[in-house]
Amino acid sequence: MPSVEKVPASSLHVSKPTWWLESRFHFSFAEYWDPKRSSFGALRVINDDLVKPRAGFGAHPHRDAEILSYVVQGELSHADSMGYKEALPRGCVQYLSAGTGITHSEMNDGDKTCRFLQIWLKPDRGGHEPQYGSERYSAEDRHNKLLHILGGTGKIPDWPHMEQGKCIKLHQDANFFVSESDPTVDGQPFQHDIVLGAQRQAYLVCIEGSLALGTTDQEVQLEARDGAKLRAGGKPLHFSLRATGDQPAHFMIIEMKQQD
Repeated sequence: MPSVEKVPASSLHVSKPTWWLESRFHFSFAEYWDPKRSSFGALRVINDDLVKPRAGFGAHPHRDAEILSYVVQGELSHADSMGYKEALPRGCVQYLSAGTGITHSEMNDGDKTCRFLQIWLKPDRGGHEPQYGSERYSAEDRHNKLLHILGGTGKIPDWPHMEQGKCIKLHQDANFFVSESDPTVDGQPFQHDIVLGAQRQAYLVCIEGSLALGTTDQEVQLEARDGAKLRAGGKPLHFSLRATGDQPAHFMIIEMKQQD
């Protein structure tokens, strides 16, 4: 049966393990464990990280994980054992498939706090060859659009206002979309009307601003850092997203094969 479950920002675990890091965990991670928030389908981690200047995650290993970093503010610098090294600003994407094993670092080498979403998915199998990819996007690329920034092994949903990005392919049946959408366009209310296919599920993060998530029988209000779990079940789930208030809503949708 189709369902929508709000994940309030106030319910996220706040972790401050050191002077330079403040994280909000959507799922169990590090010192935080909640059996009801261990995963959502293939989705294993969403950490909303704030990293202070001249600090960050030094070189550390990963294996058999699909890892996405989406930069919200500041600049995030990546370096890995394959020789890739770069710094990316707001709205840009870094993707790492750890596969058989890789070491990488994610640092804030700038003068301002860096905020980014760190997201992990379980791969479709173990033992993939490690790979790295990144892409730069402007604010216009996602303005009033559903910008497809990452795809996988399955079909890409054919949603209105979708903009096909220079998408990196991950080892999982999942799709990532981001948007910064206005409350109105040309004086008229604007919204995204989306159909989540049967046997699909999605996790929504309201990154900045506020959103109204509407279905045929309810409307859920989301504020900055709130999340929502959507499950279609045996029938498609029709829902809408519209920015509320005076400012655009910045959000991410992770659409995937239903596994729970």
